[in-house]
Amino acid sequence: MMIASILFPLAVSAQWGPDIRLSAHSISAALNENAGPCLAVSGDSVHVVWSDKRTHGYAIYYKHSFDTGLTWNTEIPITDTFGKATMPVIAVSGSTVHVVWMDSILDHRASFYKRSLDGGFTWGPKFCLDSNTKFWPGVTVSGSFVVATLNKEYVTGNTEVFIMRSMNNGTTWGPEQRISNANGRSEDPAIAINGSCVHLVWNDNRNTTMEIYYRRSKDYGVTWGPETQLTTTDSYSSMVSLDGPDVDVPFGINTAGNFDVWLRQSSDTGSTFGIARQLTNFASAEAYPFLVRDHLNLHMTYYQLNKGAGYLHSADGGATWDSAISLTSGSQAFIAITGCVLHVIWSDGIYPAPGAIYYKRNPTGNCKIAPVGIQSQNNIQQNVRVYPNPFSKQTTIEISSMENSKNTALIVYDLLGQIIINKSFGDERKVIISNDKLNKGVYFYKVIQKDIIIATGKIMAE
Repeated sequence: MMIASILFPLAVSAQWGPDIRLSAHSISAALNENAGPCLAVSGDSVHVVWSDKRTHGYAIYYKHSFDTGLTWNTEIPITDTFGKATMPVIAVSGSTVHVVWMDSILDHRASFYKRSLDGGFTWGPKFCLDSNTKFWPGVTVSGSFVVATLNKEYVTGNTEVFIMRSMNNGTTWGPEQRISNANGRSEDPAIAINGSCVHLVWNDNRNTTMEIYYRRSKDYGVTWGPETQLTTTDSYSSMVSLDGPDVDVPFGINTAGNFDVWLRQSSDTGSTFGIARQLTNFASAEAYPFLVRDHLNLHMTYYQLNKGAGYLHSADGGATWDSAISLTSGSQAFIAITGCVLHVIWSDGIYPAPGAIYYKRNPTGNCKIAPVGIQSQNNIQQNVRVYPNPFSKQTTIEISSMENSKNTALIVYDLLGQIIINKSFGDERKVIISNDKLNKGVYFYKVIQKDIIIATGKIMAE
């Protein structure tokens, strides 16, 4: 029986679109474990990485969409296609894409980094973060502040978590810093940044049983608070999700010989955590959860052994949960949010066996509920006009008389997710955009009223 309240399972399920294969020519494509996300978003852009052995060796492949997953470019290898590159992780800030992965040099594992400054069109040289890696690295970014995680064998049988920091968008990197301090295995670090706060969780068996530990830095990783034990029983597959002061740490706990998904939450930027809550309790094992939050909306994917990826949603910050939904028959999945749209990727091979990479989206899965008197997005879309479109000299975005222009704003993005225009509608209920504001190309817009997206669309400047 699922430990959750039944809210709108049928409506949520019906919103998910069809499965789309992203790895068009893959032979044995694979993603990472849940602590190393292979999916990242910025604005309306969606970025995906995976490892693939379609040639004579494993390479890291990359693919992106600039219109919330509606269309995708052709995947490209960003590493040597004759190498042994696996376990990629991706992070995005604006038009800069950061990727780390594990590779081998003379049969020795190493951690590498590479970046793109133009949204994934071109890539710089690879940089070796560490030439003596035990397990795969990770990466996260906030503006120009980038942090990579490393997992090294400190002495034989003792693996520890380390980080490396870059304060200039990955141009240069500082020295390694050790984060975990205990005998045994400290491994699979998951990392996230919010402003100057860096949050880390990892799997740790310092007490003979594998458990989840957490540590936080409030000054960009210069100094760190104490190592905090979040679980006291057999636990594994943790990750960390941030949204404002909220810190969510989902993980798997071995309950009576079977893993289930649990969750611990902090509402004060990680200073204190509430009690652990159990979210699943099926006959088969569930683990490898991945969670994203948008205010009170929580969206989680997890892997159900021999069944595929499931999806859970909470609309009240995690207090109650909708019934679980089966998303795929493949491996564990990653989930992300752009505006109202949910994005999920997975491999159709059951972990750890590789397969092909697939994608699906939910175009209304994260829309906030409109207050009384405001129509839903689907009904109100027709009350926003864009004319002419395409345009050469100027175009007008106009809202109908039904909308309150004082509380309505227009946001225009470029293909890289950068905001070009952010302007309120005046008393005339229209915004006029001339060709000196937009260069020739394709742009996307959102009309937002009181934090609710009431219309979206595309603008073409000729």
